[in-house]
Amino acid sequence: MKVCLDTNVFITIKNKEEDFESCIKILNAIEEKRIEGSVSTIVLAEVLVGFYIKNEKNEANRFLSSAILNFDVVPVNLDITQMAAQIRVQYGIKLPDAIITASSINSNSDYFITYNKT
Repeated sequence: MKVCLDTNVFITIKNKEEDFESCIKILNAIEEKRIEGSVSTIVLAEVLVGFYIKNEKNEANRFLSSAILNFDVVPVNLDITQMAAQIRVQYGIKLPDAIITASSINSNSDYFITYNKT
């Protein structure tokens, strides 16, 4: 089984928000290779912004190293770009969210895990 994670999964853990324990279980399953994980480069950038705002460069480097080691990192390519534009128009979501959704589809993930309310 392959899951693609949204930015808010990582933010939920970092901020110890509601459901952060569930998010940790998902990450543990990926790290232990019980499930396969994928993540868009947009997700990585969004999470890194949070670290850089707080000047947490060491944590940012650890996060990025762990992501590269444990996830199929999906770069934005022309197929994803075209699909994201179509998703944005059809569903009216923000472009970064459309790119992340298109990346999940492009990576052949079985599930897309997000904590977005809409």
